Amino acid sequence: MKKILSYLLLVPAMLLIAIPAVQAADSAISTMAGIVMHLNHYPDSSEMKTLADISHNQHATSGEKQLANALMHFHHRVTEGDAPLLRQLQGDAAASAQEKELAAILLGIAHHPSASDKQRLRALTDD
Repeated sequence: MKKILSYLLLVPAMLLIAIPAVQAADSAISTMAGIVMHLNHYPDSSEMKTLADISHNQHATSGEKQLANALMHFHHRVTEGDAPLLRQLQGDAAASAQEKELAAILLGIAHHPSASDKQRLRALTDD
């Protein structure tokens, strides 16, 4: 009986730890997709702070951190230093489909997202 009771207490505690981490990951991609959707040559100062927060978040994946860093460096297009990292992210089996999609979108943007980019970004913000 004590064992069952301890399991019943353990499961909610584990969920309290796991769910915020999953939600944080989903919201990081969604947040970055929202920033890219309204991007005009480079992120503004409030977006830069948001991206820095994602980049330093202990719950963010390495892919999310790479995306945030690439966006912080973005000035009219992805930098020469970030482009190979984003291509590598696209081929990374450990990266999520959303991370790969956002990397692909970033690699194709010049100055601001196209109408088709915005459709793809909406899909990332709606997930």
